[in-house]
Amino acid sequence: MNVMRGTALLLALAVPCGAAAAGIDEIRVLADRLFRDTTEVSPTSRLGAAEIARINVASSEDAISYEPGVVVRRRYVGDPNGVIGIRGANMFQTTRSMVFADGLPLHYFLQTSFSGAPRWSLVAPEEIETAEVIYGPFSAEYSGNAMGGVVNLRTRIPTERRLHLSGTWFAQDYDQLGTDTLFDGHRLHAAFEDRFGALGLFLSVNRLRNAGQPQTHMFASPAGQDPEAVSASGAFAGVDARERPVVWVGDAGAEKAETELYKLRLHYDRGRWQWRGTVAYEDRERHSQRPNNFVSDASGEPVWQGPIEIDGTVYRLDGRSFEARQQARRSLLLGGGVSAALGDGAWFLDVYATRFEILDDEEIRSGLHPQDPDHAAVNAAFGGRLIRDDGTHWQTLDLKLGTDELLGDPAMRLSLGLHVDRYELGIEPFAFDAVSGTPGVAQRASGGHTGTRALFAQWGRSFGDRWDLALGLRFEQWRAGGGFVGATSHPDRSESGFSPKFSLAYFPRQDVTVRYSVARALRFPVTEELYQNVDRVSAVSTADAGLEPEAGLHQNLSIERALENGLVRLNLFLDDVEDVIFNQTGIIDGVTVNAFLPLDRVVTRGVELVYNHGDLFEWPLDLRLNVSWTDAEIRRNRVNPAIEGNTFPRLPRWRAHALLAWRLTPTVELAAGMRYASNSHGDLDNGDHARRVFGAQDPHLFFNLRANWRPREQWRVSAGIDNLTNQEAYVFHPWPSRTLFLETSLSL
Repeated sequence: MNVMRGTALLLALAVPCGAAAAGIDEIRVLADRLFRDTTEVSPTSRLGAAEIARINVASSEDAISYEPGVVVRRRYVGDPNGVIGIRGANMFQTTRSMVFADGLPLHYFLQTSFSGAPRWSLVAPEEIETAEVIYGPFSAEYSGNAMGGVVNLRTRIPTERRLHLSGTWFAQDYDQLGTDTLFDGHRLHAAFEDRFGALGLFLSVNRLRNAGQPQTHMFASPAGQDPEAVSASGAFAGVDARERPVVWVGDAGAEKAETELYKLRLHYDRGRWQWRGTVAYEDRERHSQRPNNFVSDASGEPVWQGPIEIDGTVYRLDGRSFEARQQARRSLLLGGGVSAALGDGAWFLDVYATRFEILDDEEIRSGLHPQDPDHAAVNAAFGGRLIRDDGTHWQTLDLKLGTDELLGDPAMRLSLGLHVDRYELGIEPFAFDAVSGTPGVAQRASGGHTGTRALFAQWGRSFGDRWDLALGLRFEQWRAGGGFVGATSHPDRSESGFSPKFSLAYFPRQDVTVRYSVARALRFPVTEELYQNVDRVSAVSTADAGLEPEAGLHQNLSIERALENGLVRLNLFLDDVEDVIFNQTGIIDGVTVNAFLPLDRVVTRGVELVYNHGDLFEWPLDLRLNVSWTDAEIRRNRVNPAIEGNTFPRLPRWRAHALLAWRLTPTVELAAGMRYASNSHGDLDNGDHARRVFGAQDPHLFFNLRANWRPREQWRVSAGIDNLTNQEAYVFHPWPSRTLFLETSLSL
C-alpha cells in the first residue's frame, strides 16, 4: 500500500512542465472511452452546467437532487451527514452508492448509515461541469457498491486565465415547537485557473458558515407515579413516531457548521498523454452547544432532569438529552493519474491512485447541558465523552485498458481493469471532563481494516444496426483484518467471488432502444459493520465480525426513445438481494441496542419513467420530469420472522421530480422545481405511523423557485426559494423550512 500512496503523491505533485499542449477535449474523450459500455448497459441520467444553474445549489449534492430515483438527505446547508439513496438502496445504505469527482472517490466506505455519507464538501458547486447518475451494478467497471448506483461529478479543465468569485447568502425562518428563529449563513468561493502551455492550473478556496435548524427534538415518556415529581410546565404534548404519548421538552438548538476547503488541481498534456493531480484539504467544525429546554418549574426556573408532573401525568426527564456537542475534523484528499492513447491510438490507458486521510477528528459531548446545576459535578466525575479518530484513512489504485476496435474489428470492443483498495478505521472513545478539557479512562476502542483486489473485463459486440451484446465479469478478493474491540481481537478473514454481467440491446428503429441488463453483485461489509462498537448508558451499537457479503441479482429492462431535443425512457427493475446488512434495533432493559445483522432476503421491484425535453411546445421551455414507483419487501428474516412481508425502511412507494426552466430573455431565466416522496417507515417492523414528528419518515411535496439574471456576460445574479409553501416534514430529523437564497458570481 505504500506504493499506492507514493503513486498518488507523485502524480498529484510532481507533474512535468514545458511541453506543447494537446487538444483538451481529445484527452477528456480518451479517459471516457475506456469503459464506454458502462453508460450503455446501465440506465444513465446526465445534466450539464446550464441545467445545474437552474437549481439552488448551496452544496455539491444539491446538483443531483432532481435526478430519477435519487434522494439526498441534506438536512441543512453544510450538513456533513448528507446521505444518498438511489433506487432500491435507501439513504442509510450508503455503501450501496458510489460517488466520484473526476475519479476521486467521495463515498465513505469506512462507515455506513449517517456516518457513511459521501464527503460532498470536498467539491465546491462552482467546480461542477457535469453530473451523471448511473443506475445499478450492470457494468463490470464498478463493484457491488453500485447496487444502488454511481454518481460521477466532472469538473472543468482549465483552458485560459480566469478568476471566479461568488457569494451566497441563505436563510430559513424556522418555527416549530418552542423555537421561532431565523437561521442563516453564507458561502464564499474564490478560484483562479490558467493554462501555461501544456500545464493547466486550478486553485480554489471555498468557505461556508451556516446555522441550521435544530436537528433533534427531545421528549419524555410517562413514568408512572412519583411523589417527588416537580410540577412543571412549558412542554408540548404529543406523540412520538410510533404514536405513543409523550411531551416534547426541548430541542438541540442551532447546529452550526463551518467549512474551509482549499484545493489544487493540475492538468498536463503532451501528445497522447495527460497527467492530472488533485490536492484537497478541508478543515470543518460543527457544534450544537445551546440546546433549548422548554420545561420550567413554578418559579420559572428550567428543570433539567428527574421526574416532572405535567397536567397530572408524571414524566421522567433525562438531563443527558440536553448535552452540548462539538466536532472538529481536518482531512486531506490526494489523487493523481495518467491517461494515454497507446500505439496507433486503438488502445486507451488510464491509471489513477488516491489517498484520503483524516488528519485529526475529535467529537466532544458535555454529558449534561452547561447550565444544568449538576454539569460541573458530573464532568468532574468524567461524565462527558470524547471520541477521537485513530488513524482513519483509505487508498485506492485503478488501472484500466480498453479499445473500441478489438482485433481491428470496429464492431467489437473490450475493456479490462484492475482495482486495489484498503480502508482502515480506528475509533477511541474516552470518558471526558468537558469543563477542564481532560480525558479520562478509555472506553473500549475499536477498529480494523478491509481491502479488496479485483480484476474485471467488459466485452461487447454489435450485430449490424439492430443488436448489441455486452458481457462482463468481475472477480473480487476481499480481506478483513486487524479487527479489535477493547482487548478482544477478531481473526482475519477473506472472501472472494465472481460477478457476471449480461446486457442485450435491440434497436427496432434508429431512435428507439430496448435493452435488458442483468448482473450479479457482491457488496462486502465495511469496517464499521465488522468492528465498530459504541457503549453508552442509553444506547449500545454492536458490530458483527462474521458478516457475509450481500449478494444481489439485479435486472433492468429499458425502453428509450430519442426525441428531437430530449428523450423518454421507461425502466422496469428488479433487485433480489440476500444477506442484506442493516442496523436492526431493539430495547433491552431500557437500553437501545443497535446491531448489524443480516436480513436473509429483500426483493425490490420498481418502475421509472423519465421525460426530458428542450424547447417544449417549441417555446423557450426546458423540462426534466421523472416519476418512480418502488415496492421493497422483506421476504425472509430468520432473526425476526415477524417482519417478513414488511416494507423495507426509508423507501417511499412513490417519488417524483420536475424541473422546468423558462428562458425569458437571453439574460433572464426562471426555473421552478418540484420534489415529491410518499410516506415510508424508519423501522423494520413498520410500527412508526405518526406524521410530522421527530423520528417520522414523512411524505413531502416541496416546490422550489430560482431566477438567474446576467446583466453582463461575466456577471450573474440569482435568487431562489426552496420549500416555497413552508411544508413541515421530517426525514427522522426535520427537513429545512422555507429557505431563501441570494447569490452573485463574477468571472474575470
